[in-house]
Amino acid sequence: MKPNRILIATAVALTGWACGPSAPSQPKTYVDAKRGIRFEYPGKWAVEELREENVLLVSCPEEERNWQANVFIELRNGFNQAQTPEQRLAELIANLQQQKSNFALQSSRAFAHASGVPAGELIYTHTGGGGVPLTEKEIILWFSDGRALFATGSAVTGLWSKYDAPLGTVFDSLRPIGH
Repeated sequence: MKPNRILIATAVALTGWACGPSAPSQPKTYVDAKRGIRFEYPGKWAVEELREENVLLVSCPEEERNWQANVFIELRNGFNQAQTPEQRLAELIANLQQQKSNFALQSSRAFAHASGVPAGELIYTHTGGGGVPLTEKEIILWFSDGRALFATGSAVTGLWSKYDAPLGTVFDSLRPIGH
């Protein structure tokens, strides 16, 4: 092969490699002293503080079907310490049924989080703004002082399997600072 052909063949091969399917990027770590948590998130995703809503938004760089897969992380106060995690979940489910259009619970469980904090998980579908069918997963960590950390992941229902693993990166790594 002549030198120019070798150079062109190499450039074509490198272009195909660069534009082809890429391996998932290494996760990044986010530490949020305000909420007392840390977590990992996919390297190409972004974390943004939404000050007006007092939440963190972890979002996918892709927008599909007029929706962007994301996780909202919010610290709430005032949970009844006398309630069991199962009772708290039942109350949350009742509230979601009132708030979410076409709400359908897929699963619910109380468990001990890896950090030792009592936790709950809800997976449900509903119709979001503009009639978009969404699947959401909420992980709730209940702290002993009456606060609860909510991490709510959302994606278009038809694309849930595509985003389940990246959303799981956040859910599986979520930890109170110091645990």
